[in-house]
Amino acid sequence: MQEKNIQEIEKREFLKSQKSKISDDCQKSRRFLKPGKNNKEDRINFVKFWANYIKTHSDEEWSEQQNIIVNSQIHWEE
Repeated sequence: MQEKNIQEIEKREFLKSQKSKISDDCQKSRRFLKPGKNNKEDRINFVKFWANYIKTHSDEEWSEQQNIIVNSQIHWEE
Protein backbone atom coordinates (compact mmCIF):
# COMPACT_ATOMS: atom_id res chain seq x y z
CA MET A 1 0.00 0.00 0.00
CA GLN A 2 2.76 2.46 0.93
CA GLU A 3 4.67 1.58 -2.23
CA LYS A 4 1.62 2.45 -4.32
CA ASN A 5 1.26 5.79 -2.53
CA ILE A 6 4.94 6.56 -3.07
CA GLN A 7 4.64 5.73 -6.76
CA GLU A 8 1.57 7.96 -7.02
CA ILE A 9 3.40 10.86 -5.33
CA GLU A 10 6.44 10.40 -7.57
CA LYS A 11 4.19 10.32 -10.63
CA ARG A 12 2.43 13.54 -9.58
CA GLU A 13 5.76 15.27 -8.90
CA PHE A 14 7.07 14.17 -12.30
CA LEU A 15 3.96 15.47 -14.07
CA LYS A 16 4.20 18.78 -12.20
CA SER A 17 7.83 19.22 -13.25
CA GLN A 18 6.99 18.39 -16.87
CA LYS A 19 4.03 20.78 -16.90
CA SER A 20 6.28 23.47 -15.48
CA LYS A 21 8.80 22.83 -18.25
CA ILE A 22 6.09 23.13 -20.90
CA SER A 23 4.77 26.27 -19.25
CA ASP A 24 8.24 27.83 -19.36
CA ASP A 25 8.60 26.89 -23.03
CA CYS A 26 5.19 28.40 -23.76
CA GLN A 27 6.06 31.62 -21.97
CA LYS A 28 9.15 31.97 -24.16
CA SER A 29 7.17 31.15 -27.31
CA ARG A 30 4.16 33.38 -26.74
CA ARG A 31 5.92 36.47 -27.94
CA PHE A 32 6.13 34.86 -31.39
CA LEU A 33 2.44 34.04 -31.57
CA LYS A 34 0.50 36.68 -33.48
CA PRO A 35 -2.78 37.71 -31.87
CA GLY A 36 -5.73 37.38 -34.20
CA LYS A 37 -8.64 39.73 -34.71
CA ASN A 38 -11.06 36.97 -33.74
CA ASN A 39 -11.16 33.37 -32.50
CA LYS A 40 -10.76 31.90 -36.00
CA GLU A 41 -7.61 33.94 -36.68
CA ASP A 42 -6.22 32.95 -33.26
CA ARG A 43 -6.71 29.27 -34.09
CA ILE A 44 -5.15 29.62 -37.55
CA ASN A 45 -2.17 31.49 -36.08
CA PHE A 46 -1.70 28.76 -33.48
CA VAL A 47 -1.75 26.03 -36.14
CA LYS A 48 0.90 27.93 -38.12
CA PHE A 49 2.94 28.47 -34.95
CA TRP A 50 2.75 24.78 -33.99
CA ALA A 51 3.65 23.64 -37.54
CA ASN A 52 6.70 25.89 -37.42
CA TYR A 53 7.59 24.62 -33.94
CA ILE A 54 7.47 21.02 -35.13
CA LYS A 55 9.69 21.87 -38.11
CA THR A 56 12.28 23.68 -35.98
CA HIS A 57 12.47 21.32 -32.96
CA SER A 58 13.49 17.70 -32.67
CA ASP A 59 10.88 14.95 -32.73
CA GLU A 60 11.89 13.95 -29.21
CA GLU A 61 11.28 17.44 -27.84
CA TRP A 62 7.84 18.19 -29.27
CA SER A 63 6.54 14.61 -29.01
CA GLU A 64 7.50 14.54 -25.32
CA GLN A 65 5.46 17.69 -24.77
CA GLN A 66 2.48 16.29 -26.66
CA ASN A 67 2.74 13.08 -24.63
CA ILE A 68 2.56 15.03 -21.36
CA ILE A 69 -0.49 16.95 -22.50
CA VAL A 70 -2.33 13.85 -23.71
CA ASN A 71 -1.44 11.86 -20.59
CA SER A 72 -2.58 14.67 -18.32
CA GLN A 73 -5.97 14.66 -20.07
CA ILE A 74 -6.27 10.89 -19.70
CA HIS A 75 -5.35 11.01 -16.00
CA TRP A 76 -7.82 13.85 -15.45
CA GLU A 77 -10.69 11.65 -16.63
CA GLU A 78 -9.77 8.73 -14.31
